[in-house]
Amino acid sequence: MPKTGITKEKELFMKKKNKIVSVLAAVLSCILLVSLIGCGGSGAGSGADSGSGTASTQSAVKIAVPSDTTNEARALLLLEAQGLIKLRAGAGLTATTNDILDNPYGIEFIEAEAAMLPRTLEDVDFAVINGNYALGAGIDISTALAGEDPNSAAALEFGNIIAVRAEDANSEKTRILVETLQGPEVQKFIQDTYQGAVIGVNAPATFSGSAASSGDKVIRVGASPAPHAEILEFARPLIEAQGYTLEIIEFSDYVLPNVALTDGDIDANYFQHVPYLDDYNKENGTTIVSAGKIHFEPLSIYPGRLSSLDDIKK
Repeated sequence: MPKTGITKEKELFMKKKNKIVSVLAAVLSCILLVSLIGCGGSGAGSGADSGSGTASTQSAVKIAVPSDTTNEARALLLLEAQGLIKLRAGAGLTATTNDILDNPYGIEFIEAEAAMLPRTLEDVDFAVINGNYALGAGIDISTALAGEDPNSAAALEFGNIIAVRAEDANSEKTRILVETLQGPEVQKFIQDTYQGAVIGVNAPATFSGSAASSGDKVIRVGASPAPHAEILEFARPLIEAQGYTLEIIEFSDYVLPNVALTDGDIDANYFQHVPYLDDYNKENGTTIVSAGKIHFEPLSIYPGRLSSLDDIKK
């Protein structure tokens, strides 16, 4: 008997229904797999077992490092110092992951913007984080597993400075600000407060004959919130005792403090190191100079899904 129109419609309906069911089954399978990965379960690519504290045999240990060239090199040098990788001879402070000659533990490096690294800790086994970003994220700095040597090449190169306009390098305001921040009271505050996440720099600045006071007794300093503005806040009464008022202007980015300094809106800023300043001057045709180093913010290795660097070697 020939099939009626109703039977054909029913057949088409059944085919569509079966196709929809198949698609839904595939979607549900994908959702289940993603859920397992996100929760650190046994799905492919899940990495470490979040509860055991030991590395998974199914995937490489993941370490998050800064994506910018300067901080990535420092991170790799720190990991090399822990015996986890070996870099090409002479790579130094220009090293990238391409300079890794030996990676005996098969570490997978996850590159991320330095400021975002604290947020990666739930998804990686370890992260190498700058001291200021660890502080800003509320990370317990005592949990750091290893940090840069305060006598390392990085410490000498990347100490945070007071920056001023070239014509103000020897002004009385500059001298009082720098000498106060480099003085024993402030340096002890840095040591006691930050417990190694920020390290005072023992490199007193010299001033070639301070310029006469202009009569302006307000020192306006642009700074990032932590630790720079906190350090300045501690120094405020010490500066006031010398007859000056300290005004602290906080900035949340790394461009505007130099713009404000160039425009004369502030007398100094405190947030950067010399290599960053040199690049800024080159790109913008400015003549901002360093008046003196105040502190160093070492990179440290913080635990994520794993609790010890020894777990990498198991």
